[in-house]
Amino acid sequence: MKRVALIFLAFLLMGGVSYAQKREPGKVKTLVIDPGHGGAKPGAIGAHSQEKDLVLAIAKKFGKLVNDNFPEVNVIYTRSSDVDIDLSARSHIANKAKADLFISIHANSHPTSVPCGTETFVMGLSKGKANMAVAKKENADILLEDNYKNNSAYQGFDPNSPESSIIFAMFQNAYINKSLDFAQMIQNQYCSSLKTTNRGVKQAEFMVLYMSAMPAVLTEVGFISNPEEEAFMMSNFGQASIAVSLLKAFAAYKAAEEGTPVMKNFKIDLPDWNNGRPKPVKPVEPKVEAPVVDSASIAKTTADTATVVAPVEVAKPAPAAPKEYVVYKVQFMSNEAIIQPGDNLLKDISQFEYYRQGNVYKYVTGSFYKSSQAKELQDEVRKKGFKDAFVVAFYKGERITLQQAKEIIMEIGVGGED
Repeated sequence: MKRVALIFLAFLLMGGVSYAQKREPGKVKTLVIDPGHGGAKPGAIGAHSQEKDLVLAIAKKFGKLVNDNFPEVNVIYTRSSDVDIDLSARSHIANKAKADLFISIHANSHPTSVPCGTETFVMGLSKGKANMAVAKKENADILLEDNYKNNSAYQGFDPNSPESSIIFAMFQNAYINKSLDFAQMIQNQYCSSLKTTNRGVKQAEFMVLYMSAMPAVLTEVGFISNPEEEAFMMSNFGQASIAVSLLKAFAAYKAAEEGTPVMKNFKIDLPDWNNGRPKPVKPVEPKVEAPVVDSASIAKTTADTATVVAPVEVAKPAPAAPKEYVVYKVQFMSNEAIIQPGDNLLKDISQFEYYRQGNVYKYVTGSFYKSSQAKELQDEVRKKGFKDAFVVAFYKGERITLQQAKEIIMEIGVGGED
């Protein structure tokens, strides 16, 4: 009976929300950008950063790009500094401004460092445990708010209540199609510009989208728990790349709504946008040479792979492939001490290298020009017991992010995918 009453209340509220805001039809004049979390609510925490800081930086860059390219659009931020904004207040800001579009920017996380990629959500019922887990993570902020149970704006919302999920999934029904269109445009741009894993457009019960009286999405721009993606999101170039993707998606949505041509030539005035791109490298024919090793090292080199067993005395084993090309390896463990070949910690991995990062030694195996080959080895390494093994890239003897590797490969035309 309680459930029926709650759902009836939802329909009444939906009627109020659907007709509360009056806008000029076919125009996108006001955009609300919502950087997730803030203040005492850091969101997800990575090895070197916090979600609240990353998404604020990306949101500001995105907003600047919209202002520079569409001066007629009023850009409003739910927060522009490291302050705590209640979830209920975020949609209220958008409603009060009679916004035509709402986007909440977040960074994803996972207990392990393996998952990666981008995904964009609209309001709706979760179709899987993973979607629900993401929603619960982002909704958890309300539990940190003072006396949230007595906040009338939440209408008795409980993050763990199935009834609440059903009710709040209904509020965005009036805008679901346009929300889905915008979400898909965002994912299309991510795939085109970021070359990252496309986790797709999904539905879940996000409090920040609840009662937003306009098309609204929540986008997860990467995994802060993944070392490569955290480094990318922390860099000016990475933040700019994400902001440009969002700008292009916004331009496509605005053009579709207003029936105008999609803007092609954008003004992009962001730090490191041009400087962050890898400089062209003159292509040369691949040539694999056996590394020079002493009697304590064992090396095996083939045409497309090479591995080296590093002696204890060598902190930086000789690379197994020319430094002019991107080389993919599989990182399978870290340790504060140097591990000797045959140690039980290595299980049955007998051929490996290591590099030092701070006070920690990172252990890698394999050496490939193709990332697909490294991924095959990654699967084998995980079967050996290293469940968190992942692919890493090196260029000119230095560790780089996978995104940087893709950019360099595009420039030199050697390596990458099959």
